Amino acid sequence: MNWQREARIWLVAAAAVLLVIASGCVISPRITNGGSTPTPTPTPGVGGQLYVASGNSIFRFSNAEGANGNSAPAATITSTRLQSPQRMIVDTRNDRLFVANSGSILVYDSASTKNGSVAPDRVISGNQTGLSNPVDLALDTGSDQLYVADGFSVIVFANASTANGNLPPARSFNMAVAIGAILLDTANNQLFVADPADNVIDVLGGASAQNIIGQPTALIAGPDTHLSGPDGLALDGNNRLIVSNSANPVSISIYPKAATANGDVLTNALLAGGNTKLTAPKEIALDLNTNSGELYVVDSASASILVFSNMSTANGNPSPERVITSTSLPANSINGIALDTTR
Repeated sequence: MNWQREARIWLVAAAAVLLVIASGCVISPRITNGGSTPTPTPTPGVGGQLYVASGNSIFRFSNAEGANGNSAPAATITSTRLQSPQRMIVDTRNDRLFVANSGSILVYDSASTKNGSVAPDRVISGNQTGLSNPVDLALDTGSDQLYVADGFSVIVFANASTANGNLPPARSFNMAVAIGAILLDTANNQLFVADPADNVIDVLGGASAQNIIGQPTALIAGPDTHLSGPDGLALDGNNRLIVSNSANPVSISIYPKAATANGDVLTNALLAGGNTKLTAPKEIALDLNTNSGELYVVDSASASILVFSNMSTANGNPSPERVITSTSLPANSINGIALDTTR
């Protein structure tokens, strides 16, 4: 445990004391998805679209909810701007794809229609952005803010739906550790930050107000968590936190009530063992439109995307329901995925 981690644990303890003292007079800011109007439940599409970043291309697979085995992509997006694209996030309501790219964020509008050599509709890059090596993204559609994990920092851009060019971020905060993945829970105004080196998930309450120095309000860490190189994050419909662990022993760990998780949290479920086919799980995406939830897991070493069904009850050593592969995806080349089940 390095000194930065020790300092951050002290900050968590101090924040907890302050929260108790101020609990009767302070209302934490919240992030919403559209003010007082509830966000409509997406209508399942005809199979969904699965975007896969590999090499210097983005492959789009149609019928994501049914694809199995060696599958041909329905479209291949290329561009001179695409340079080792990493993780992606899709704004399903607006059919908009955000791509963490070398030194930049690429934005594709009408993403489900793109094919061939097409330039991104917008590019966020330049010396004012603070971007160096973006690795992961989170989107708050309610406040129209884009969170970017870049090295040790989280950089936040306002007006995500129109942001373009060499613009300064609205705010940024340093985490003092190399970030592996981020996840934004807008309902509880929390940002989850995966720290693979220390086997820790940092939880930042009041995410919409975090600035300059990231101050965790909780730390998920300890032997009961089974964290081992956490590298992918997702939330299910019951606010359970799902984490892919890419270091040995590889696994998928699931924790109850992410909003209140703290300390050496006992897993609610753990997927591990030979039947799972997990060898190097990375980014994950959850399809909540299916009756019991399907989890898509990038397994980079095997150049495949493993799909586990019945995630509401999955536990132990289950076999994936489907394994998506493609001749377009060589081993150790898949960097990220994004799932849109509304189209």
